[in-house]
Amino acid sequence: MKLLPHDSFTISTPDALPVVMQRLNAKVEPQKAFRFSNNHAPYQGTISEESFQIRRVIHYRNSFLPLIRGRFEVESQQTVIHVQMSIHSFVMVFLGFWFLFWYSAVVPIALTGAMPNYVAALFVVMPMLMLFIFWTAFWSEANRSRSELTQILQGQV
Repeated sequence: MKLLPHDSFTISTPDALPVVMQRLNAKVEPQKAFRFSNNHAPYQGTISEESFQIRRVIHYRNSFLPLIRGRFEVESQQTVIHVQMSIHSFVMVFLGFWFLFWYSAVVPIALTGAMPNYVAALFVVMPMLMLFIFWTAFWSEANRSRSELTQILQGQV
């Protein structure tokens, strides 16, 4: 079980790099600020000869959608793709400040006895519950993207 919102894995395929890049290009379109149509590729981002950086295209807000970075490595008889998925750094900084602010206000109030113990416990436990929900949202998206990306790169789609 991974606690941090970061995942690294490797995908190997016996196909040549141009074939792998063609498969990826078929499922990735350039990044757009606005989407008015549902007719689009499943991913958006940039692809080069050495690497790629993509995100899944969604029609709702999700700050915990993984940013997928990959690096191509050509070996004899196969292509190896090193993939890293992580949460946007701005989201991590925001969560850090939010927890710092929350606990710097709630813990002193709870320790002074200014609120009943059951209310203090609720205020201490609630951010942990929210963190669990955010963690679940990231890993469900990351697992979905990992599965889809593996199928795309190995030509199973």
